[in-house]
Amino acid sequence: MSKEPLVKRGLGDLLKENEILDLEKEEVVEIEISKIEPNPYQPRKHFDPVQLQELAESIRMNGVLQPVIVKKVASGYMLVAGERRCKASALAGFSTVPAIVRDYNNQYLAELALLENIQREDLTIVEEARAYQNAIESLNLTHLELSQKIGKSRSYVSNTLGILHLPETVLSEINNGNISMGHARALSKLKDVNRIHTIAQLVVDHQMTVREIEALARKEKKRKEIKRKPSEHPLAGLVQDLRVVAEKNLGLTQPPKAAGNKLVLTFSNETEAEAFVKRLRDWKE
Repeated sequence: MSKEPLVKRGLGDLLKENEILDLEKEEVVEIEISKIEPNPYQPRKHFDPVQLQELAESIRMNGVLQPVIVKKVASGYMLVAGERRCKASALAGFSTVPAIVRDYNNQYLAELALLENIQREDLTIVEEARAYQNAIESLNLTHLELSQKIGKSRSYVSNTLGILHLPETVLSEINNGNISMGHARALSKLKDVNRIHTIAQLVVDHQMTVREIEALARKEKKRKEIKRKPSEHPLAGLVQDLRVVAEKNLGLTQPPKAAGNKLVLTFSNETEAEAFVKRLRDWKE
């Protein structure tokens, strides 16, 4: 195995190391499925029951054609690759599964599981987003570094991560296929949780399009920008008039600055300040 730091290798390098190139050179043993624990770095939590049943039927007829890969741990074995085969084998009524035991370190397992599974087509978009988050935190990657490793654009990675800010109930609807990725991204631009819930329900009921949600998000952003803009002080107009008068009549080298209800005068030197004071005294007298 390469001594180069794992975080610098791409997904292709990791997958190549994980290939079973020649079964004759590797020992395949039957291991009890009950003694195999899942990889904790595995992001996939949902398995299509129909596809799993189809695989179970195939295994029942033909056996497991490709051994799973495991690592020896204190409690038994940890699964490195082949979770669907394990689940389907158990579903088919088998108590053991053919396996190859390899001695991988935990960092390799983390990177392999996270990066390999990120690219699986059967991940829901929520699982994909959580896998991105796990990869970024576990492997200390930036959005750009992760995008380069998995062959996605940085904007795609960032937009996908953005949906994790949505409420759990909405994430569940996304996981169940009731809200599309396009709708999820649009919803993630909204900040008001109550509105997100309301609009998400409209999406589920097929009453709102992605464009309509995006338009709402733009309006919300504009409204907040207007709200953040400080309101004009009632004396601002008079102060501005005073600034014009002062600039014309006080002979200052630097023009006065007006801000709200304040007028700021700047003097270049002591002589200029004394002349200003003299004008005020003459005016008072």
